[in-house]
Amino acid sequence: MKKILFLILVLTLAALLVAACGGGDKGASSGSTDPDVAAGKALFEQTTLEGNAGCVTCHSVEPGKTVVGPSLAGIASKGEDFIRESITNPDADVTEGFPAGVMPQDYGQKLSEQQLNQIVKYLMTLK
Repeated sequence: MKKILFLILVLTLAALLVAACGGGDKGASSGSTDPDVAAGKALFEQTTLEGNAGCVTCHSVEPGKTVVGPSLAGIASKGEDFIRESITNPDADVTEGFPAGVMPQDYGQKLSEQQLNQIVKYLMTLK
């Protein structure tokens, strides 16, 4: 019963977030035809991802909009290595004002290399 209530809460939060973000298209380079970027965006927008809360559940792509974690607007400026490390080892460099240990620690084990590359490629469009 608790799992069902949690799932309903997460799905409701995600629906509200997507509606507030105008469908999640802000920040991504418009007109991109790269299938990896599209796949990464789709992974990012999932409310659950490999048994954990999905990216969109906690992160906005709008500048200055905080959900649970920091906004990812402009994250591309930090580079691919930083983004990859932030996903696979999220406590390595925690954004000031946010507590360590909140982001799932096991994306590095749960995401395939292809999924990880796709998410990184999508986040690199958030300039």
